[in-house]
Amino acid sequence: MMKDHIVSAYDAQLELVNSNLIKMGGLVEDQLRNSLQSLSNKDTSFAEQIIFDDHKINALEKEIDALTYKIIAMRQPLANDLRVVLSALSISNDLERMGDHATNIAKRVANVKINLPDAPTIEIVKMGEDVQFMIKQVLDSFVKKSDKLAIKAWDSDVNIDDSYLNIYRELLETMAGNPDTITGCSHLLSIAKNIERIGDYVQNIAEDIHFIVTGQALERKSEKRINWEEINQ
Repeated sequence: MMKDHIVSAYDAQLELVNSNLIKMGGLVEDQLRNSLQSLSNKDTSFAEQIIFDDHKINALEKEIDALTYKIIAMRQPLANDLRVVLSALSISNDLERMGDHATNIAKRVANVKINLPDAPTIEIVKMGEDVQFMIKQVLDSFVKKSDKLAIKAWDSDVNIDDSYLNIYRELLETMAGNPDTITGCSHLLSIAKNIERIGDYVQNIAEDIHFIVTGQALERKSEKRINWEEINQ
């Protein structure tokens, strides 16, 4: 009976790690969605509220980290359980960084007292919505422990990179053609970069899920087509 109790408690701890990761992912998804809405509507007061909400994501990361270290110390998990616990540390860290990037978008909107060009703003919001879908995909893959869904989310990042490159070039052309737009376009460049980085972290999580499911690293050639040296010249 004591052994059954120990196993039951262990299972409950693993389930709590999983449920907290899903909850944290949902908060990150909400944070990005709200930040995009504040950008689309140029709603500075809503953006300020989004910035305040970031502490919820940070608190969950600390809770997950504490629980996973406790499981490792007390339960000494093996095989698949060990992969889940180790990956939980990585996933929670990536989710926290994604939340930071989403919050950075809101910070830009909250501080913007100047006009943001409409056309690139619309494109950036669309790119953000595509990243939002990637987040949903990767969270679904975690819930279902689906390697196929994880790889699908991983592959989607190439489209985000293409969008970012197009927006980057368009904003440079806008600033070159009209110096009065430099301040606004600089804000948009930063926002677009934050969204692009969120897509990169989704890829990281997809790789962790692949590891959980298969026990192997995701040996997959990146399909990114951006020449980063070119855009940083």
